[in-house]
Amino acid sequence: MEEKVITIIGILAAFGLFLLERRRRYALEQKIDRLVHELDYFLLNGETQLEETLEEGKVENLKNQLAAVAAQAKHQQKHWEERERRLNQFMENMAHQMKTSLTALQIRLDLAQVKPSPPGVQKELEECQNCMGRLTGEVRRILECSQLAAQKINMRPERCDAGQLIRKAITVLEPLWKKKGVGIALELSGMPELYLDSYWFSQAVENIVKNAIEHTPEGSVVSIAAVDRTHSLVLEVTDEGPGIAEEELPYLFERFHRGSYGKAGYGIGLSMAKDILKAHHGSIQAGNQKDGGACFRLEVPILEGKRPYEPVRETVRKP
Repeated sequence: MEEKVITIIGILAAFGLFLLERRRRYALEQKIDRLVHELDYFLLNGETQLEETLEEGKVENLKNQLAAVAAQAKHQQKHWEERERRLNQFMENMAHQMKTSLTALQIRLDLAQVKPSPPGVQKELEECQNCMGRLTGEVRRILECSQLAAQKINMRPERCDAGQLIRKAITVLEPLWKKKGVGIALELSGMPELYLDSYWFSQAVENIVKNAIEHTPEGSVVSIAAVDRTHSLVLEVTDEGPGIAEEELPYLFERFHRGSYGKAGYGIGLSMAKDILKAHHGSIQAGNQKDGGACFRLEVPILEGKRPYEPVRETVRKP
């Protein structure tokens, strides 16, 4: 009888231990699930609601490490935003001051051209006007670059034919690629109509195509292919140049970056294109082709209507 009692007690104890272990494992799985959920959200959005805990355990230690990484990332993000704000403010102030001086100089040039003067002087004044036009255009580009980065320019979407906008951008650059002896291979298949700011989207395409033309050798071809992916429009611009150095890829779209790939200009064309695509809820990526040459991939979502996307934060599950 005693042996049966001991056996039953042993079985009940083992069953109790089994239930406790199952409960412990279930609680551990719940903690891991919440931690994985927060990690996914952190990788996607760069923030998390995790807080450091004084509890012990591997999961708790990992949670504290993730919370520390998130706090550091948030601090760096604030530092970067403050740096961008100061840079934008400096660029805008500089551009406005230059515009004021250029306006005064323009008035004096106009007055000088009105007054009677020898033919030689008139020709010099015309050259000065041409230089003034180019300089004014450069100042305008610097100001627009700063305003785009600061999201101060509101996009005005309208229903557009994407293929027509791309062809127009290529036509605008025709003097450049013909002068350099570069061919253009255009492939547009089933171009949709979508809501875009036609002016700014064309500017983004022009900047990317112009960059490709400038960095492909004479006698080669710049390929431009656009495809309707149902939910997005994908535009790929490839050239036959030397390509982009791997160490420069992370900084390619930063303002004023002028690496070995782009030594001409101020280094703002690619950053402007990125900001324009971002304002259209799109993206831009750069890389190298296997056979050589750079490849830029622009992607814009096909929106139905003028209302922009509204970001929605996924609710984090409560413990």
